[in-house]
Amino acid sequence: MCAALLALAPLIVSAQALPRLHITALGLHADQSVVRPGESFHVTVHVHVREKRERLDELVLPALTNAVDLGDERKRVPAADGTDFYETLTVAANTVGTATFTPAYIDAIDPATGRGMRYSSQPLSVRVATGTTVHDADSGALMRLLRTAVLAIVTVLIVLAAAIVAIVRLRRPRPRPTPSSAPPLPARATRPAGDPVRAALALYRARGDDASLDALRNVLFARAGAGSGATFADALRALGSRDPQLARVMAVAERARFGPVHERAPAARDLLVALDAYVGGETGA
Repeated sequence: MCAALLALAPLIVSAQALPRLHITALGLHADQSVVRPGESFHVTVHVHVREKRERLDELVLPALTNAVDLGDERKRVPAADGTDFYETLTVAANTVGTATFTPAYIDAIDPATGRGMRYSSQPLSVRVATGTTVHDADSGALMRLLRTAVLAIVTVLIVLAAAIVAIVRLRRPRPRPTPSSAPPLPARATRPAGDPVRAALALYRARGDDASLDALRNVLFARAGAGSGATFADALRALGSRDPQLARVMAVAERARFGPVHERAPAARDLLVALDAYVGGETGA
């Protein structure tokens, strides 16, 4: 279900009718791999372009089979290397079987060749099943449920450890200020060392695996105001326009976790740089 730029096909169209775009990612993924008939879920189209653009009206959304489109939401996230666009479809499956989605695509001029090309994502399938148990719905769902529980426990432990550190620091007696004729310097407004984002960043920097990255994403989602079990789209919706820098950090984290395999390592390095800037920016002079 990870986002990937799958296909490039030449187009026999007038070059003047197409935009000139550097498209580095175009993917399609669902927030659930197994659903019940009539149950709503989300399918997100992610596009990354190197240009700074306000809109991406050239994106053609996938066609649906055995599913109904209940609405969509667009999200634009500025990035240091361009712009990320997210189109989240809310859909519901009709009957037991498979809900399928054709590739999303964009027709544009490839700046490297000057030719019109079709940039296409992968197709997507979501299983539509019945049953009252996890095993009835999906044989792999139990493992996903266990992984989600483990990540939730790790997140709770990180937050609890941060709270304990903060309480210990608050209980320490503050030193009395020494008399001085000069006016006191303004206090530095710093976030406590037990900040959950800093703790999750330290864990991810030390381990660098998917589990620590997922724990970090959960802490970022919580900072954005999303509840437990939220998806990236949920976190963006909860954050709104309050903190564009946090939105960019979450977008880079999403690319490091679900981007194309050959782009995950560079995205992970970009994530560490973005997080260092984010937590450093929370300390005011």
